[in-house]
Amino acid sequence: MIKNLTLYKKKIFILSSMIFFLLLIYLLSFIIDPNRQNTVSFAFLSPSLVDHISSMEIYGLESNIILNRRNNVWYFLRDEGDHFQELPVKQFRVLDLLDVLTGTYRHTLRANSFDARFSLGVSDGNSSRIIIRGGAGLPLLDLHIGTVDALGRELFTRMAGRNEIYSSEDRLSIFIDSSPAFWYDLRLFPEISPNVQLEGFGSAGLSFIGAGSGQVQQAEVIPFGSPESYALFRMGNNWLMSGESGELPDSQRVESWLRSLLDAEAMDFTYISSNAVQADAGGGIIYLWMGDGSMISLEIVSEENGSYNVSVSTNSLIYVLPQWAMERIFRERDFFLGE
Repeated sequence: MIKNLTLYKKKIFILSSMIFFLLLIYLLSFIIDPNRQNTVSFAFLSPSLVDHISSMEIYGLESNIILNRRNNVWYFLRDEGDHFQELPVKQFRVLDLLDVLTGTYRHTLRANSFDARFSLGVSDGNSSRIIIRGGAGLPLLDLHIGTVDALGRELFTRMAGRNEIYSSEDRLSIFIDSSPAFWYDLRLFPEISPNVQLEGFGSAGLSFIGAGSGQVQQAEVIPFGSPESYALFRMGNNWLMSGESGELPDSQRVESWLRSLLDAEAMDFTYISSNAVQADAGGGIIYLWMGDGSMISLEIVSEENGSYNVSVSTNSLIYVLPQWAMERIFRERDFFLGE
């Protein structure tokens, strides 16, 4: 018993000594390296410059992203070789990034030398990078983003042209490590302010987006591989269906279908032209008549890989939908009758 107690006390002593030794090294590191104590609060980008931003370039691990601002709306610029194509982006995603860049956070100075750039991943050649440009193309911000610390919580950053390397809570990796799909607004009917007139976006799309399914007064569906089309008509709070049988559709199903249609989101954009979609006789079509008298059409064709290409008349883009998404928005007549 005494022997076991002595052995136990010896282990406790060794463990306590190790903890004390590590704690001593940690405390001495602050005394030997005073830069570790130099913690300041600042923003990467002054909020006063936000209104002057014309574009953002993000060079990350997955891809290089260029976002362009026009008429106060952000677009993704996709390189098509001989030109850049503008694609819609999630506006809130850009605003989230700007909130991070203009927010005032605590930063700790970790190094102040040229050599440290390479070990911390913030040199010109081995770093991720965010460049914010103003109207004249001049950089308002050029930020090098390096590796994370040993605990994976803080990120090393350095302003271009400076030696100071700071670490701060990692709020940027989600933006620099993501693919283009992270930025795309792939909704068939994106929410765009009706006060903003965009090239390629018709007034019909701008007039009803955000108003919900209540704006739809009539819908006509031409199913895949079937000559029989049907139409749905709003009558107050109820719906009627075309046909001699006089069958009444389930109004809740009609409203649920309209919400699924208006909220539908694709998985990508495709390069196929809208003319190719319109000429394909094997597809299906959905027409929507809105309360303001406008009409919107969706033309859908199947692809050999099991996906579907969708053309929406409110813009010139072609969307790619997976099988499950297409099945939610392209319903047969019997679905609305509860059969």
